[in-house]
Amino acid sequence: MVLTAIALERAVEQRALRAEEDTLKSLIYSLLATIDNDGQGGLVVAENRLFEGDLFTLQSGLYAVLLDARDDVIWESWSKQDLALPMETDLILGEWRFEPITYGSADFFRLGFAIQWPDENSQLKDYAVIVWQDASSFRAQLENFRQTLWTWLSISTALLLVVSFLAARWSLRPLAEVGDEIKAIEDRRQNKFQNNYPDEIRPLTENLNILLKREQYQRQRYRNAMDDLAHSLKTPLAVIQGMLERGRLADDDFVTLSEQAGRMKQIVGYQLNRASDVAEVRISKPVNLIAIIDRLLLAMAKVYREKSVRLNRDLSPGLKLRMDEGDCLEVIGNLLDNAFKYCNGAVSVMARLSDDSVTVVIEDDGAGVESSEMDSILARGSRLDEVQEGQGIGLAVVADIASSYNAELRFERSSTLGGLRVELSMPRA
Repeated sequence: MVLTAIALERAVEQRALRAEEDTLKSLIYSLLATIDNDGQGGLVVAENRLFEGDLFTLQSGLYAVLLDARDDVIWESWSKQDLALPMETDLILGEWRFEPITYGSADFFRLGFAIQWPDENSQLKDYAVIVWQDASSFRAQLENFRQTLWTWLSISTALLLVVSFLAARWSLRPLAEVGDEIKAIEDRRQNKFQNNYPDEIRPLTENLNILLKREQYQRQRYRNAMDDLAHSLKTPLAVIQGMLERGRLADDDFVTLSEQAGRMKQIVGYQLNRASDVAEVRISKPVNLIAIIDRLLLAMAKVYREKSVRLNRDLSPGLKLRMDEGDCLEVIGNLLDNAFKYCNGAVSVMARLSDDSVTVVIEDDGAGVESSEMDSILARGSRLDEVQEGQGIGLAVVADIASSYNAELRFERSSTLGGLRVELSMPRA
């Protein structure tokens, strides 16, 4: 604002100076139009053809003189009577010389112009026309303009600063709210971001909520693993303590001690691996769910080619999940593998987008699972089928991964195909 005002002030001043110069040039042209030869080798000004009234008013502020080559005054305006003004004596022929001058305590604009004029013998002689304009009115107008400009500039700048301050406070208020919520999370007064933030900040808070959820899940998993470890070590420790309480150890007792020590080592290793078996905590970019399902369906068609499974595929285009691609492959892959493995010949895969979630439904026409057994199929190591190969941990892994992403997993009997219906509902990207 200040630099703009300075530039504007200088531009206006330069334009006003050019206007003053143009006015004095017009006056000189008017004077030249009134010059005639006096018949004696000199010049005379026909004042009856000079219509600038200020030249005939004493000390009006507008003055003019006509000089010969010896700088003698040939003619001067009535306004200059008894007023001494500085002359310009080194003018170059055809050159306009405009300059502000100060004489005494007064400011003037002076414009000089050198010409050649023929006498009665057609001999060219040198002359000079010089005019002065009182600059006090110009200075007063320029000063008034400056005061007006800087007054309104100051008001505009103050208003702009106030508006900018208020706009900054308003636009940065959501960040202050984020800071308050972080403090509340640090003080354990809440466990996630709860406010409704603008679109520019919402991705930040959503991703931070994902990180917080994953951290809470991992902490809970470590706690559960340590509880399981303590519980699992009770039996080996009780065996060892009972043997030691007998006082003396037989030869076969050393074999038992070795077995129990090995078992304890195995238990510790298993529980620590289980505790650390958590997907790396990170912010995942959205993955293309349709492409992943199609890739898995192609693989299932090759693996279970001999079953000639009839596939009903109903997938909405453009579905995306904010999920690690490996986790998505693990979850969908396990569910599809179970459907193809236990179906009699038909599998249905459907994916739909709702307001805030993506739902994947996988159905088959197999024997299904009884209602009383629905809860047990998610238990780690539990297998309802003893014929097919497997370790009974696939659906438990699916449940663990789904829980880490705050997804819902439901099992029920399919009303269309008659087998198992699995519904997985996950937050949309």
